[in-house]
Amino acid sequence: MSTGCKDKAKTGGAADLDARCEQMAKACGDNDKHIEKLIEECKDTAKKQVEKGCADKAIAVYDCYQKEACGKGDRVWALEDLRVLADRQKQCVAERDALGQCVGK
Repeated sequence: MSTGCKDKAKTGGAADLDARCEQMAKACGDNDKHIEKLIEECKDTAKKQVEKGCADKAIAVYDCYQKEACGKGDRVWALEDLRVLADRQKQCVAERDALGQCVGK
């Protein structure tokens, strides 16, 4: 694995993660109100993830949520709903664990 991803996460990670939050929320949100809530909640969480140098791991989690959890037609109202949905489907566990370990440093 190249270090390019880690370097990018430390420098341009905030903008990349914010964009990923918007993309994931639009794909997974139940309606406009919930999409806006997801974007706001995701961006708030992203600040800590970027500060810890974990933007690349957060992006991996949101990619997985979009493709594996809500990509099957399920829609959510909040970020926690995505975690619950992914748990129920036994998806994105490795990605979420890696992010949790990174942020927990």
